[in-house]
Amino acid sequence: MRKDINIVEVAKKANVSIATVSRVFNNSGKVKESTRRKIEQIIEETGYYPNILARELAEKKTSLIGMIVHNMTGEGMPRAINGVSEVLIKRGYNLLIACTNGVFENEQKHFEIFRSKRVDGIIFATDKFLTAHERMIKKLPIPVLSLLQVTEKENIPFVSFDNYRFAKEATQKLIELGHSRICFIGGPESSVNGLERFRGFTDALKEAGIKINKDLIINGNFHVEDSYHKMKVILDRNRDFTAVITINDGMAIGAINCLEKHNILVPDQVSVLGLDLTVLASTSRLKLSGVQYSYETLGEKGAEILLNLIESEDTLFDKYIVPYDIYLRESVSCRSKSFKP
Repeated sequence: MRKDINIVEVAKKANVSIATVSRVFNNSGKVKESTRRKIEQIIEETGYYPNILARELAEKKTSLIGMIVHNMTGEGMPRAINGVSEVLIKRGYNLLIACTNGVFENEQKHFEIFRSKRVDGIIFATDKFLTAHERMIKKLPIPVLSLLQVTEKENIPFVSFDNYRFAKEATQKLIELGHSRICFIGGPESSVNGLERFRGFTDALKEAGIKINKDLIINGNFHVEDSYHKMKVILDRNRDFTAVITINDGMAIGAINCLEKHNILVPDQVSVLGLDLTVLASTSRLKLSGVQYSYETLGEKGAEILLNLIESEDTLFDKYIVPYDIYLRESVSCRSKSFKP
């Protein structure tokens, strides 16, 4: 086994200064061509490679960013990670990712692991932001950005969606089309974003003077198959409705499949709208109506804000809400007569 060689020994073999070896290795600065070839030959023969860790410790910078995510299922989070990665690569950083499945103890462990790895900053993509998270972050000597969750604290930047606002506006659009008996198929009660969307839905009904019917509200788990079954539960309870709002487009597809299985026409008898539009929406027979926002933008803005915090001498804790659009397509129509068996 060949013994590791350091830059001092390479310089001695080439009879040049350490600085000259460094310029050759990093391809920076002027070096006489014959000297460059000589040094390159010694590097090749000895297998010399600089001690990156030692250099990083000296510079107090590793160019590593840690990202803690609650899960990597579905379409959204992988797209957000892609957005983060693209920005980091362009600016000379590398990404380490840890998945916690939303377990607090796992989150705590990975914060400590990333701290020991001396990452320059952390992106925390969680399904809920707790006081305990804030306490953990305050102990860290590096900046942390919250992705997906709005934080009230001035010293914790975030990039998120306005779940409440777009859910409220989408509901208002259905009300404007004459729908007053609207079902809502939501997400797990543990999902903060899901709860915000539900709050937007109920507030839109209240402001329009529409009574909330609990028979038309049910929680799901974000998946197509689950939404099919949840739509069937609502059908068994109460068929006096003309529209359905689901927490995402996958559940909108599940609801449509269930309605059509039971000979209920979409959108002629019932309109369906999902509170996001991803690639999955293109698999629907009908052009799906819903709210469109970019997970890539979520990741890109998160990475940009975090890197600006790391690289800037000014402490600027940015807060950014990703823009959105609401599209009414083939799965939504003006109110028709309610259907009853």
